[in-house]
Amino acid sequence: MNKILVTGATGQIGRFLVRRLTENKENFSGIDIRPPENSPKFELFNIPLNNKIEIKRYAENLKEYDTLIHLASKIDIDPDVMKSGISSIDLNISGTLNLIEFLPNLQHICFTSTYMVYGKPKTNPVKEDHPTEPTTVYGASKLATEKFLEVFSQQHNVSLTILRLMGVYDLEKPHTQAIPLFIQLMANDQKPIIFGDGEIRRNHLHVEDAIDAILASIKNRKQGIFNIGGIDSPSNLELVDIINKKMKKAIKPDFQKTEDVQHDFITDISKAQEKLGFKPKITIEEGISKTITRFEHNKW
Repeated sequence: MNKILVTGATGQIGRFLVRRLTENKENFSGIDIRPPENSPKFELFNIPLNNKIEIKRYAENLKEYDTLIHLASKIDIDPDVMKSGISSIDLNISGTLNLIEFLPNLQHICFTSTYMVYGKPKTNPVKEDHPTEPTTVYGASKLATEKFLEVFSQQHNVSLTILRLMGVYDLEKPHTQAIPLFIQLMANDQKPIIFGDGEIRRNHLHVEDAIDAILASIKNRKQGIFNIGGIDSPSNLELVDIINKKMKKAIKPDFQKTEDVQHDFITDISKAQEKLGFKPKITIEEGISKTITRFEHNKW
């Protein structure tokens, strides 16, 4: 491996990855439209991936990269496909194709996808061969990008690792994942909102484990699709109980009815364990402790 290019290098997951790559003394650069925050110094190209003309200006620089870790995507989008579909295609799909056109010496791609490509699970745990029937714009755009990259991989003999991540938590900025939302509300003595009975389960993924999976993928360069999830599969009620215990509170959740059918979503990570050597290390109790510490430090 000669040199790594990381898209979304200053984003929610990117900033954690940059720190680890720096600690590991990897030869890498990043692409993003935002300046880095709380990151070590590294070479960063401020290129909007949906602007092919801008990317072309860096064509000579991009020739030296043989490994692409592709994190960049439009996440915070309106669920209405008519309102957000075009902008999602513009970055997630067109931006990807724009970039790889100017990476002539590419040998390996690690693409971070999402469990949302599966849609509503028909069985649990969800394996990689589960039908892909996304119900969100984000999931649909990630699945489409997967397909384009698979075709590119076959046509250009570039190895492709697709990581379908469960919801990642313990990030540095507030987001819509259940764990940080519950912590933020309960820290202010407010009731966390639970839709349905609170018994649905997820194998939430700690950001450190997500980074381990990415690094394992570029080390092993295994072709294929891999589910990446956490060790535990707590229910929302159990999350509230753990947070109460860690924060020394006794806050009961606010149960709200919903017309949406609630369902467990637990991904089977055995393939990633066997093929990539990925093994999540952060238990949900440890992960929540880390997230509370981060919340107290950053005050979202």
